[in-house]
Amino acid sequence: MGSVEELVRRRFRLLVLLGMVLVGLSKWLYLSGLLLPNLELVIPTLVVVGSFAPSLGEEGGWGRVNRYFGVLALLAVFLTDLWVWGWRPIYLFTWSGFLLAWGLGLRSRLSPFSSFPSLLGSSLITTAAAILLFDLWTGVVGWSLLHAPLWVAFLGQVPFTLRHLSSLLFVPPLVGAVKLLVRVPVGVAVRAGGGIRSGVRS
Repeated sequence: MGSVEELVRRRFRLLVLLGMVLVGLSKWLYLSGLLLPNLELVIPTLVVVGSFAPSLGEEGGWGRVNRYFGVLALLAVFLTDLWVWGWRPIYLFTWSGFLLAWGLGLRSRLSPFSSFPSLLGSSLITTAAAILLFDLWTGVVGWSLLHAPLWVAFLGQVPFTLRHLSSLLFVPPLVGAVKLLVRVPVGVAVRAGGGIRSGVRS
């Protein structure tokens, strides 16, 4: 059993690394025109990967990577923002908003061995809540404090948020990747004819 757990753990390291790459690439895909302005990978990836990272339960170096996945992944976003647009006060809200999204994912503490429909439903709800919280914090609170009256910020945010929710499209493939990672071959006894022989089931 220990070898199976170690195999799953190694595969999830790949998920964490993939999550970091996807978060880092999201800004560059937007800048290159391959993603629409409100269609982004950052929040779905932070929520889905963050939901499973605590279940890895590793100590040492990889345990710290799992624990601080969101901060490590967002470094690329922070650096890209500063390099492309320079410092802007709204970053205090957008960057902290991404960290809030990651925190929601961490609180979910999903088990990768649950059924796909259950995981997908939980992940969609948490990601939608993270998007709404992010947009409220950045587009309504942040924008009204820095640039416009509250009601103007709210009205301007509504269509943005409706388009931003299209980012939920990325949740099913991310959850599907998690389920693929936990499909490991397990030896089982299979009755064949009058005897019992060993088989492999995934």
